[in-house]
Amino acid sequence: MNISLNIGCVWKRFGYEPAEVAKLIKAAGFDAIDFDLCPMDEDDDRFNQDNYKELALRYRKEIEDAGLYVNQTHTPFTFKGYGDPERYEKIIFPRTVRSLEISALLGAETAVVHPLHYSEYHGHEEEWFERNMEFYRSLLPYCEKFGIKLCVENMFRTDPRRKRIAHDTCSRKEEFIRYVDTLNSPYAVACLDVGHVGLPVQDDEAYDVVRALGHDRLKALHVHDNDYQNDRHAVPYSGAMNWAEIAKSLGEIDYTGVFTYEIASTYFNNVDDEFLPVKLKYVADIARHLCDIIDRNRPAK
Repeated sequence: MNISLNIGCVWKRFGYEPAEVAKLIKAAGFDAIDFDLCPMDEDDDRFNQDNYKELALRYRKEIEDAGLYVNQTHTPFTFKGYGDPERYEKIIFPRTVRSLEISALLGAETAVVHPLHYSEYHGHEEEWFERNMEFYRSLLPYCEKFGIKLCVENMFRTDPRRKRIAHDTCSRKEEFIRYVDTLNSPYAVACLDVGHVGLPVQDDEAYDVVRALGHDRLKALHVHDNDYQNDRHAVPYSGAMNWAEIAKSLGEIDYTGVFTYEIASTYFNNVDDEFLPVKLKYVADIARHLCDIIDRNRPAK
């Protein structure tokens, strides 16, 4: 089973160029990279320029020259003005489509696309469901054109009045399943953000959600640990989640995707360049250990 690291957690110190960081990630024992396209919400991002295709192909070559590949991407999601129809039509939607094209040019199999979820959720679940079905369905023809799978992700929100984490789109496993099943497309699958299930509003554990999604829906992961209080994006075994059981559940459903980290950059920020390879290898070793548990628990064939 291949393991992948989100490049965004370490590549700032390399000037946002993948060549050198890819070599370090490969040396640490990783197979692949989760490529961060989230900065595309900024007008001056390099992928919003006319040469985006050439840039994506150059990055792909540099990553593959290092012995890695891009297994998945994360599309931009912090745009301002989702409620402005003109801005949505002229900026947000076209850039989301471009991010899917770039994902395919990078060689990714899946691209994580957050559901729309930027205002009051409680009491508006059906409204958001309909809006998201329209949003995702408008993207699926492009996914088919580019040959890329769109991944729905389970979300959370911070209640603006109570200043605490609250339920949001797909945070409940039943709604998560409904989204994927209603889209009913080979180009629409689930990316389980494992750490988001380790937050205080959840009734389920991550392994419950894995088993509920099952083999056919779950095709991508965002792996990180939490403490059931805050969204820490920590390394497994540094929080409070039950990683042996999570890995076991992935094996039981015969998960065939990549073991993909989504670790916070703060985990590496205070590490000097000399020690960075050591910490990267430690993170890769944890992934290999968990993958061993996954493989031991797969159904007999």
